[in-house]
Amino acid sequence: MRTALKTLSVATAVLCLSAGVASADAKYNLKMTTTTPEGTVTWKMFAEDIENKIAIATNGEMKIKAYGSGALAGLFEGHKAVADGRADLAHQYPAFEINQSPASAFISAIPGGMGSDAKIMWVLAGGGKQLWAGYRNSQGLMGLICGAIGAEIFAHSHKKIQKLADLKGFKYRTAGANTQVMRKLGARPTLVPGPEVFTLLERKGVDGAEYLDPYGNNSLGFAKIAKYIIIPGMHAPSALYELLMKKSMWDKLPKNIQKQMEVVCDSVLINSYAVSLVNNVKAMKEFAASKKNEIVTLDKEVQEAIRAGGRAWAAEKIASEAKKGNMWMGKLAESYYAFQDDWKNNSSYQVLDAVSK
Repeated sequence: MRTALKTLSVATAVLCLSAGVASADAKYNLKMTTTTPEGTVTWKMFAEDIENKIAIATNGEMKIKAYGSGALAGLFEGHKAVADGRADLAHQYPAFEINQSPASAFISAIPGGMGSDAKIMWVLAGGGKQLWAGYRNSQGLMGLICGAIGAEIFAHSHKKIQKLADLKGFKYRTAGANTQVMRKLGARPTLVPGPEVFTLLERKGVDGAEYLDPYGNNSLGFAKIAKYIIIPGMHAPSALYELLMKKSMWDKLPKNIQKQMEVVCDSVLINSYAVSLVNNVKAMKEFAASKKNEIVTLDKEVQEAIRAGGRAWAAEKIASEAKKGNMWMGKLAESYYAFQDDWKNNSSYQVLDAVSK
């Protein structure tokens, strides 16, 4: 974590130095579409933080106006809004493009992938963000890694899911690459938009559902309507967000503004991760104290099956993308999985404040 803390220290220093200087009229006024409604915890954690820090870091040369989901573009349309000019920027979750851009799974979430600590280190110091920028550049875009949350809950469930056999026939609301992984493990995955998950789970239209991290799900009341809380979130062990724009716009920005935007996004990345984890621990404490709920840990065989399933999915997509002449899926996968294996095999020296399972 030293690398991340060093990055945060640099970001804080730049922001503090800039804060005392009177800001001039903005030279760059940009509209940013987001994935969250205004006023929510995630709005403050992402949109407001980006707005405020960009204004300070650039001494007022750049001002970003954030818009809640639906104002400029729908929840899944950030990249489209940038492409057609409805927005200059999109703060978005790359997984929303997974059908068109399967490589987005390495930045958003891939079943059995890296946990947040390793993934953030890969991005900041292991070559991840440079690879992602290269991939986005190949699409005529620029993407800065600009936000993080921790692992999700595997499922809030009416059924106890612990063993591999328990997944057989399990009606499960999920999304992205996990849909294919779960289907191969015998589950019956279905996808509905986020706002509909609570009602679907409440009416038992599914046996269980995954949607957000512990804090997000707790805020939505999932634990009140489903007894079992299944962990760990192997389907989405970490999630990163990006600040997306056209490459042509990025290339026209002065080098100092580009660097300031990068520093701001590094700061937002670490800060959002901290806020997310603090709230998640509070939510898990509440779950544990509840007499209505039972926290269930997936057996090792299930966790390993999901890990293997995620890599098998990636291998399939590497091959299919290569046939189209797109080698970026393979480049990202090679770097990502090499880093994950090194981290897993050589990080036992770390002190982790967690109960062993």
